[in-house]
Amino acid sequence: MEIIFGCCNFSWKTILLIFKSPLMNKTQINKLRMFEAVNLVLTNHASLFSQLEDLVLGHQRLKNGILQIAQYRQVQETDNSGLTEVKIDLRANVITQELQLSAALKSYANSTNNKELKTKANYSRSDLIQSADPVLYDIGILLVNLATPLQAELSKYFVTVEKLNELGSLLTDFHAAIPQKRVANSMSKVSTGNIVEVFNSLSKMLKDEMDVLMLLFEQVEPDFYKSYKNARLIIDYSGRGKVEAETAVPD
Repeated sequence: MEIIFGCCNFSWKTILLIFKSPLMNKTQINKLRMFEAVNLVLTNHASLFSQLEDLVLGHQRLKNGILQIAQYRQVQETDNSGLTEVKIDLRANVITQELQLSAALKSYANSTNNKELKTKANYSRSDLIQSADPVLYDIGILLVNLATPLQAELSKYFVTVEKLNELGSLLTDFHAAIPQKRVANSMSKVSTGNIVEVFNSLSKMLKDEMDVLMLLFEQVEPDFYKSYKNARLIIDYSGRGKVEAETAVPD
């Protein structure tokens, strides 16, 4: 069965997101095909019910619902792996620069016999690697605060104002990146729930309202009515036949 997206200007990428994504279950995909088939029939026969306001409004609600599903699917499908990769790169740079600053501070502490400073700045590579993201950020802030009053003394250990500013900026970016993956995943979960709500709403509207209104055309426009009834059948895309629209409810 060929599905034409007649209600909205969907890109082919959006259409593929809707029908080929594993994030939509098979029942939802089949039901969405039914929604689009019904929309196509109504669009092609719009002149027959232009004076029937209830059916016109129902058709618009159907089109709006299909558009909402596409929009929520785009949020679901957003590839969040890039967020993780960015944070991994930032974390690696933070560890490298923190390790260098720690070495400079410890070297200065050794030269001045400042045991307190040496203890505060004493971080090994394994310490930093094993630290959780928020802890790694806090360590960086601590080291920058220790080094800032000693900029002149630390210059011979290759610590410059520019280096401290660079680490400070890097820490800011790293701190901002820590929650982004979680937020993106939360948005995707919200969109999944919204999709279910739209499916349920459209299914109820078609069954309780549109199907009843279409009975008015069974005698006066039989071809229109038959086309609508055929469109309301859900075709299992795995090829196992047809089921009545009312019996297939999205999970």
